[in-house]
Amino acid sequence: MHELKLNDILAAKERRAAIREELRLLHAMPIISISLNIPGAVKDSEQIRAVFCQAVDSFRTQVTAKGWRIVEERIVYPKTGPFAVIAVNGESTELKQICVAIETTSDSARLYDIDVFAAGGEQISRNNFGLPERTCFICEKQAVTCMRERNHHIDELMQTVNRRLAISAAEQTNPWPKAVWNIGAWAVEAMLMEAACTPSPGLVDTDNSGAHQDMDFFTFIKSSSALTGAMLRCAVAGWNHREGDADLLPVLRQIGIEGEHAMFRVTQDVNTQKGLLFLLGILSAAAAMSIRQDARTRATDIFSRVSTICEGIVERELGKLHLGKQPAQLTAGERLYLEQGVTGIRGEMEKGLPSIQSYGLPALRQALEHGLTLNDSLVHSLIHLMLGVEDSTVLNRHGMSGLLVVKQEAQQAINAGGMLTAVGRERILAMDKLFITKNISPGGTADLLAATYFVHLLFTRAVSR
Repeated sequence: MHELKLNDILAAKERRAAIREELRLLHAMPIISISLNIPGAVKDSEQIRAVFCQAVDSFRTQVTAKGWRIVEERIVYPKTGPFAVIAVNGESTELKQICVAIETTSDSARLYDIDVFAAGGEQISRNNFGLPERTCFICEKQAVTCMRERNHHIDELMQTVNRRLAISAAEQTNPWPKAVWNIGAWAVEAMLMEAACTPSPGLVDTDNSGAHQDMDFFTFIKSSSALTGAMLRCAVAGWNHREGDADLLPVLRQIGIEGEHAMFRVTQDVNTQKGLLFLLGILSAAAAMSIRQDARTRATDIFSRVSTICEGIVERELGKLHLGKQPAQLTAGERLYLEQGVTGIRGEMEKGLPSIQSYGLPALRQALEHGLTLNDSLVHSLIHLMLGVEDSTVLNRHGMSGLLVVKQEAQQAINAGGMLTAVGRERILAMDKLFITKNISPGGTADLLAATYFVHLLFTRAVSR
């Protein structure tokens, strides 16, 4: 940082004016001058340069959006503070309106000083549009009035400037729209809610570890936390994607592989949520893509997009297994497909998650509408999903007989009213004890419950860009 003298400031103004005039004569078009309003003796620092670059980037973005072209751009970093002089083949009055809008986009943008000069050299004023002059940093008076009357002590001004610099630095840590952050956060919330709802027959919950000896509720907290970055990245991937839906899947798979590594590190190689990472990762991306294109998107739109992202996945990944892997190399899901034709979560997603549409969401909404707590509503939805899902985790461990036990018990609990009645609750508690005794864990169904809750969140909480 450099202490300045009056001569330094005057010399910098003359230099900026000379560059501005040179570009105007060279290109015969409007000229934009971008600098910062920084009172005090220190006008150049890393923080100040970061805010300046933000101002220039905002201008470039707006010019590009209008279809104009930046013909020449000169950026200088003197000790008196950075400035840019830009020649644009746009219309000067429209450029001024854009620059005024940029100067009012946020609290930190009050530091921007963007001037517009017409091709003939005259400066375009706010007064041309009936707009008031810029107000003071601190009060509501015009800035020129406060400067002339010295209404504020320099220390007070610098406190305000430093606060605005801090706001700008904080803004730079948030590169994504609010919708992206919401989607990533809601995916993790869905993971945690699925693990927390109790009783969850055969599954890890807050009462017990279900039919598992290698994990508990705290393992799921660690796992879900480790997958936070992957969920956000999947949402970002969907938001940024501009190609065909199916072209996104390889990107999501790579994010998923890295997410798996993070999960296994914190769980000591216990597979807590590998399948859920695949399911929620694709759902998060599909939601982000759909919301970016239309903030009023419907659940059916997202289910349809999941289907197109996963189009052909069963045939590509399961249909040709006999050509490659040896039996010892097959995963549980692959073995089930070859032996019984079970397509598992791949088939569910390629079809657009019919289990969630037909069982999970209707049951969740029914329970909530009846005034059940969120916990009890999730359990109610879980039992209905057990009835409709061909759970590959159960099939792998216990075959068709085990899956029939799950469906029969779920049907009996539903017939008794599920979580809506005392008798139904007793049936579900009995299911938990039975599944633990028989070592039955409907893990695939649990993943679909988390996905059900995620979709529910998308349409019950405001999604804002």
